[in-house]
Amino acid sequence: MTYLITIKRTARYALLMDKLRSYLVVGILAALMIGAVVYFAVGYETPKARIKAPGGGTAEVTPTDKMRVRTAEGQPDIDLASYKLEVNGLVKTPFSLSLDEVKALPAEERFVKLPCVEGWTEAGTWKGPRLALLLERAGVADDAETVVFTSPNGYTTSLTLADVKATDPLLAYGVTGGKLPDKQGYPLRLVVPDRLGYKWVKWVTGIELVKGGYEGYWESRGYPNDADASDR
Repeated sequence: MTYLITIKRTARYALLMDKLRSYLVVGILAALMIGAVVYFAVGYETPKARIKAPGGGTAEVTPTDKMRVRTAEGQPDIDLASYKLEVNGLVKTPFSLSLDEVKALPAEERFVKLPCVEGWTEAGTWKGPRLALLLERAGVADDAETVVFTSPNGYTTSLTLADVKATDPLLAYGVTGGKLPDKQGYPLRLVVPDRLGYKWVKWVTGIELVKGGYEGYWESRGYPNDADASDR
């Protein structure tokens, strides 16, 4: 009888230990998965390089070849020889510019951080003309309220004229002393200080002034239209 009780106790102990080992394995795997998600989606930062900043001092930038690529549309095939930037809509003088004509405009070079909704932030010194310069040339109509940006494969986003005034965006064709990489939006990428990356439309081909508001690709899917990242 004592022998049978001992066997039952041993079996129960073995079963309990098996369950504990299973729980421990599941717990370790869950912790590893959560840690990986936090590391890659939020905590992971690409290497940085310190360079001379425009206007003096130094700035910590993301090496261009280490910048992440995020796009909802896929990279378009752009013929640079026939490329045109169209500026139209509620303006007094619609016009279009070739890439050479864009590059002939007065350009600024600025250190600007690129914050993503995924939690990471990268940075570079971006070079190109101010958006305001093109809007001044077009002559914004009195009833215009919003600027809509388009790219070849249909991606769109927008900024209100108040946002344009507050952030003073660039249309960049260069980054950190070199050409803007094709995968990062060459020939033109909108650079919007203090706004999340989905406002930084790549491969810009159209700038249209419209009345009222406008929801672009991500905004129409629930992303905030102001894309405020001033706290980043």
